[in-house]
Amino acid sequence: MDFKTIKFEEIESGIGLLTLNRPDSLNAISLDMLDELHPFFRDLSEKDNIRVLIVTGAGRGFCSGADLRDKRLNSEEGVRLFSSASLHLHGVQRQFSRIILEMRRLPQPIIAAVKGPAAGGGFSMALASDIIIAGSSATFTASFVNIGLSGGELGTTYFLPRMVGSAKASEILMTGRTVLADEADRIGMVSRLVNDEDLLNSALDTAKVLAGKTFLGLRFTKDSMRQNLNAPSLEAAIELEDRNQSICCCSSEFFEAVAAFSKK
Repeated sequence: MDFKTIKFEEIESGIGLLTLNRPDSLNAISLDMLDELHPFFRDLSEKDNIRVLIVTGAGRGFCSGADLRDKRLNSEEGVRLFSSASLHLHGVQRQFSRIILEMRRLPQPIIAAVKGPAAGGGFSMALASDIIIAGSSATFTASFVNIGLSGGELGTTYFLPRMVGSAKASEILMTGRTVLADEADRIGMVSRLVNDEDLLNSALDTAKVLAGKTFLGLRFTKDSMRQNLNAPSLEAAIELEDRNQSICCCSSEFFEAVAAFSKK
């Protein structure tokens, strides 16, 4: 598929790189970008040859959030979508929020490689990733409340308290302040902090480690993490884990991995 606002390439066997590609706007999310991201994630979920996905931004930023200057949003089409809450909900809001759900449901682990601004919807996309590697220039801003919106946007009130605790998350979301890379690392918002020049190589190194795991083991780990964040009890969490382990233990990859481990 040919894209105008994003780029995708398989940079190494089993490892895909998705680049948000609107550098002149700090990779702001336009309606055209949404129209490309939705089928991209849908198609990728069916590709067994891609084991891990790295997401980054072109140029000097990760993603500055929704493009408020989007020509489509400022056209007759956009005026109509903003004329009522119900039209906005279906025509705009859920087009954005579906991206977060698609990222979480994607069977492949996602590594966000963040440099420069990750603001608004870009902040939310980073939070929705499984692993966040931040360059030293990375900044994180839940900018929604700064433009009259609720700070609870695109999963922020779900992800952020689980990462940094409810008190810190409340302060970040309610003030709309920018969190610099070193603070994000200190409070547990990111997985690792590296120099900007090492960012993609660090993400690739991590992706190689993940891609070296068994197919089922990797996917079931992501699935267990996703579902057990909301597990009603320890028993429910272990029930899912038990099922996954028994399926893995009967796969040929398991026996091959055990044999290789035993030889070390």
